[in-house]
Amino acid sequence: MPIRVDVVFDVADGSAYYGPTLDALDHAAGASGIETEVRVVRTDTIGDAWFADLPDAVLIGPGTPYRNPPAAELVIMTARERNIPLVGT
Repeated sequence: MPIRVDVVFDVADGSAYYGPTLDALDHAAGASGIETEVRVVRTDTIGDAWFADLPDAVLIGPGTPYRNPPAAELVIMTARERNIPLVGT
């Protein structure tokens, strides 16, 4: 069963950060032999449904400003409080 990794960032799909961030995550998972399901989550879509179905890990992507900075901060706080692996760039 794959682990779910949510990448939280609001950069455009074609930005200089988008592809390389997802490629690096894919490379790291592949090199470790870990099957992953990667989801890009925009901060303006984070709400009760996201918090009801937390991922196995979170990557806070580069390229601020975020559309909803308090949502990004709440994701970070939740990951810390629930011992969900978190990487911030």
